[in-house]
Amino acid sequence: MKFSKKVLCTTISFLILLSTLIPFSVQAASESALRNSVVSIARDEVGYTGSSSYSKYGDWYGYQGAWCTTFVLWCFNETGSDNNVKLYGNIIPNGGNCNSMISWFSNKGRYHSRSSGYTPQAGDLVFFDWSGNGSSQHVGIVTGTSGSTVYTVEGNCSGKVKSREYTSSGSKPYNNISSIMGYGAPDFSSVSSGGSSSGGNYDKPTSPPATTKKPSGGNNSNNQNTTKRNSTTSTTATTETTTEQIKLDTLSINASTYDLQIGDTVKLNYSVEPSNISAVVGYFCDEEGIIELDADGDIKAIGAGTATVVVCANNELYKQCDFTVTEAVAEVTTREVSERKVVGTTQQTITTEKNVQSVLTKMGVNVEMLSQNKQFYIIPAAIAGLTFIISIFTAAAGKAKRK
Repeated sequence: MKFSKKVLCTTISFLILLSTLIPFSVQAASESALRNSVVSIARDEVGYTGSSSYSKYGDWYGYQGAWCTTFVLWCFNETGSDNNVKLYGNIIPNGGNCNSMISWFSNKGRYHSRSSGYTPQAGDLVFFDWSGNGSSQHVGIVTGTSGSTVYTVEGNCSGKVKSREYTSSGSKPYNNISSIMGYGAPDFSSVSSGGSSSGGNYDKPTSPPATTKKPSGGNNSNNQNTTKRNSTTSTTATTETTTEQIKLDTLSINASTYDLQIGDTVKLNYSVEPSNISAVVGYFCDEEGIIELDADGDIKAIGAGTATVVVCANNELYKQCDFTVTEAVAEVTTREVSERKVVGTTQQTITTEKNVQSVLTKMGVNVEMLSQNKQFYIIPAAIAGLTFIISIFTAAAGKAKRK
């Protein structure tokens, strides 16, 4: 009996020890669970208030400006952290603005225009074109659909996180489905249970993508916006296969100034590390009508406002900055006139009058009284003057006659 107990205890101890040596794999969450988690985290943020150019999501990301995109990135990062999978920088980009995000999904075949008939799912990204110019100015997270109605949670809606709905009869442009440009569909299946393991485990980013922010300047527009799909690409790497293999450590951008007046031009430069690696660089610009941006990063200010420019290297590193454009103020010059010509007669008359009045005043004559009663002395004075002249003339004539 004692022997049996010893054997039993030894067996149990051995099994316990064995269990500690065998690693248990953590079961990844299902695609549905991941989508629901993104939606839940986004909804929990509804009511958060920042400003049009500041948010706690910007603190996390390292860039303060229009923050609808940083809100979306933050929600996916939190979901990945909660579920021990990598979503941020994996099934969604690790930075950028609306245009660069659309480009990122398009390159992976996971962007669907609204006209394509795609039915969005909870956890998808929804891109908006408020102005109807074919470019996106805002992004949110789809929380569900009902028929043609689309429900969302969006950051930076007048500086707040709000839940909204879009219907075919909603007020234009902000509540009508016609403002929806398209959807980005993150590949949740690649990191969920039953999907491929390409997503890997979640690694909390030790340093979120820092961005270049101008030293000072105005706010961004209320929503994060873009120029008419104003994305341009400068190619120094030749094939996409090569691009995929390139791993860059850092991307830096800089311009000589971030404050412009209409008509000004400036060059936005970039550098990558390691510097000997070629890269495919794309430029993406917010706010049509504020700046024009070409494939080489040359910027021209064309309208007043603030525009966000994003530079993307090899579709993996992002940096962004703001350009504030003001109206050009016409230079006003004041020239002092050193000499002014006055009509001589008028000036002379005024001067003579003033001199006579001054002399009479000094003699004790009340000039004002004299002026008011001139009708009483002008005629007698004239007669007296005339008599005086006649007397002088008569005297002179008499003198001449006697000679």
